[in-house]
Amino acid sequence: MPHILVADNDSSSLQTNAGLLEQARYHVTRASSSREIMRVVAQQMPDLVLMEAVLPDQEGFEVCRRIRRVSDVPVVFLSSRARAEDKVEGLRLGADDYLAKPCQPAELLARINAVLRRAESSRQPPKTTLAVGEWELDPIRQTCMIDQKRSVELTPREVHLLSFLMKRCGQVCTNNQIVRHVWGFTGQQARSIVATSIWRLRAKLEKDPQEPAHLLTIRNIGYKFME
Repeated sequence: MPHILVADNDSSSLQTNAGLLEQARYHVTRASSSREIMRVVAQQMPDLVLMEAVLPDQEGFEVCRRIRRVSDVPVVFLSSRARAEDKVEGLRLGADDYLAKPCQPAELLARINAVLRRAESSRQPPKTTLAVGEWELDPIRQTCMIDQKRSVELTPREVHLLSFLMKRCGQVCTNNQIVRHVWGFTGQQARSIVATSIWRLRAKLEKDPQEPAHLLTIRNIGYKFME
């Protein structure tokens, strides 16, 4: 059964949400601080982290940032911070979904199931390499070879994003198209989320990230991959 880490600074919410997931036959670990979250992520490698953005010892968004440095585990925020800006920031930093409290139990379970399905799908990339120009993407090894000289390691999400763009070489892909295909949803936050991920790919792959030759911005629309 999937293992879910539930983290909340409010003991009542923590027990309620953990109990709901246990009734749905998930294996649940509880945490109430950023230190506990990072320890469980490192030692137990849960299948999903469900966390509050308000934690006693560190900002939840910073915890998400720290998780993304070491793991691609899906992160879902369930938070008392319900402003649109909070949702955008959480998603921009790498969260897979963001729900505001209170959330109906049926919706919470449905959202978690959807994120877990997407995560499972992303762990099963295409079995063949994809070569366009001087870039060769290997989904199995999760690497991109540049000009047959430099091999760069990528995260599963980065492989998914780069594959989507390379398969459409020369075509303009809108922010909504990209975020729907790679993250599984659409919305006003799409532009910010995609921009952050493209920035990371450029930093890893482009000779000059400030003047990219392959991952091109199409202003107010999206991005285009060029040989």
